[in-house]
Amino acid sequence: MRRPKVKLDNLIAVMTVAAKHNIDDAASELGLSSSGVRKQIENVENVFGIRLFDSIRGTLNLTPDGEEFHTDAKRGVEQVLLAEEKMFARQAIMSHRLRVGHSTNLPPKLITIIKQISIEDSPSIRIEHQSGLTSTTIQRVKEGSLHAGFGILPIRSSELLVRTIFEEPLVACIPTGHKLAAKPAIYPHDFDSEPMVAVSREPWPERHREIEDHFSGFGIDLHIVADAYSAPEALTYVEQKMGICLLAGTSVVVRAGITVRPLSTRVLMRRCGVFTREDNRSPILQKLVDVALWQVDSVRLKR
Repeated sequence: MRRPKVKLDNLIAVMTVAAKHNIDDAASELGLSSSGVRKQIENVENVFGIRLFDSIRGTLNLTPDGEEFHTDAKRGVEQVLLAEEKMFARQAIMSHRLRVGHSTNLPPKLITIIKQISIEDSPSIRIEHQSGLTSTTIQRVKEGSLHAGFGILPIRSSELLVRTIFEEPLVACIPTGHKLAAKPAIYPHDFDSEPMVAVSREPWPERHREIEDHFSGFGIDLHIVADAYSAPEALTYVEQKMGICLLAGTSVVVRAGITVRPLSTRVLMRRCGVFTREDNRSPILQKLVDVALWQVDSVRLKR
């Protein structure tokens, strides 16, 4: 097998100098001497006969050749880190430890179920839980630092195997006294030209695309007047008569200034799911997913 002329330490040095734009700052970051970092850069330049950085008023910037090399260097380092994380994850499973992440935006009852999951026929398995945003949990599952994640759907990634475990219809939260508050159900055409408050549009763009596509099918473009990061913030905007918002029923806290009405179509859902790496087919991990599905279904049947 041919051995690469450029070493991993060379790649990391190039990436760090590119980020810091300064040899001394990069050396401090890497715990090396400035001459040591400079030597790493020179090793790459000598191999290819190129210049990686230009100095402009004391700031180091990548040359066109440096830009191209930096892109490949970053990809190479990421692959090595991924290989490490996947091996650590495999060793954790072998030692009967499962690292599971969940989104803090899941329904509270669902989080409770997830936190209480246990694999009865494998009592030696320890499940370690970690909370965060859905996007953060997705990234950690992809890189291998988490074995499984629970989050808000949809999630579109060929690297992940995603299964829906819970869904509930969205409802309309309307300022009390609004003309729509008197209706028993809200139809799609009722939203035409109505001021709308979007909820968590930045962290869940795919979910909002589904909502917008649903109304586009009725020839309606939603008139978004405010973005709320969370359900409580959205409800505050509704209470202040800024607009109407769509929320899952379990996210709605009853307030005097808000009227809640079902949607006539009842096809817009908040869906939650469990996801694992597509290439991680561990039997223990599959057992975790099966137990999660069974426990969520059991709680739903008891209602």
